[in-house]
Amino acid sequence: MPVLLKGIEILRNATVIEIFSGEAFKNIETVQQVWEQLTEHRADRKSVLINLAGGMGCDLGGFAAGTYKRGIDFIQVPTTVLSQADAAYGGKQGIDFSNYKNQIGVFKDPAAIFVNPEFLKTLPAEQIVNGFAEVVKHSLLDGGKFWKKIYSIENLSSVNWKKIVQQSCEFKLSVVKADPYEKGLRKILNFGHTIGHALETYLLNNNVDALHGYCVAAGMIGELYLSHMICGLAEKKTRKAASYITNHFPSVIVPEAFYNELITLMKQDKKNRDGQIQFALLKDIGMPIINVTADEDIILQSFHFIEECYNVEKSL
Repeated sequence: MPVLLKGIEILRNATVIEIFSGEAFKNIETVQQVWEQLTEHRADRKSVLINLAGGMGCDLGGFAAGTYKRGIDFIQVPTTVLSQADAAYGGKQGIDFSNYKNQIGVFKDPAAIFVNPEFLKTLPAEQIVNGFAEVVKHSLLDGGKFWKKIYSIENLSSVNWKKIVQQSCEFKLSVVKADPYEKGLRKILNFGHTIGHALETYLLNNNVDALHGYCVAAGMIGELYLSHMICGLAEKKTRKAASYITNHFPSVIVPEAFYNELITLMKQDKKNRDGQIQFALLKDIGMPIINVTADEDIILQSFHFIEECYNVEKSL
């Protein structure tokens, strides 16, 4: 009881720092606002920053805390499917910079993470779908019963999110525990993100409101194609997974005239080595492979495949 009372007293004396939501505000200017508020209210190295937020707020708040006075403690209280199933865990804290996703950041674990599925009842439908992309990603990487469970979901309004979120975060944490600083295994979590981040950045740079999960979903379709062409993922399984994604997520398509811009953005991806674009792909459902390179011609083909899938033309 004394700990509980102490915690309540801390919250009574807390200063609230509000930031704008959305990827467009995940930048150094917003971090500076947080630093200014911490400084103005004389936060010291024993202060704690509580990030009551979705994925963007958890990332940015964690980065602000991790760099303020060389690092203060922070607590994640994720409020969306995206943050509860994925973003709040793993110790990656960062912001976008110079029109590139998560270009600046640190590895710093939160002091604690508190997950309450009740928050999800307050979300609009688009935010449920947005977060579901990371759940689908985890299930494709894990395979087996997890993929079967997710594939069986037809209507997101009837999902038991407590169980789904728990299974999703347990999978991610198992990967992060084995490779906390992304030297090897953890790279599998980038499946769908090499193309997905390029799509998201391109759209944001062109003032198109693009939800992260929608772009990752499209990215997974493109990278399923690469998995088939490069790693031998069976055509039937490629089609099955791509069809499932198109059934649940709105289309994210960039006109062919701008495909080369996507390639340029992908060349800034953090996974790249020696000037080669690298991917995390699937040899099979539940069998991811890291450090896979692809030439530009086949990447361009994957963009066409994304468009074909959203047009219900899934021919390989």
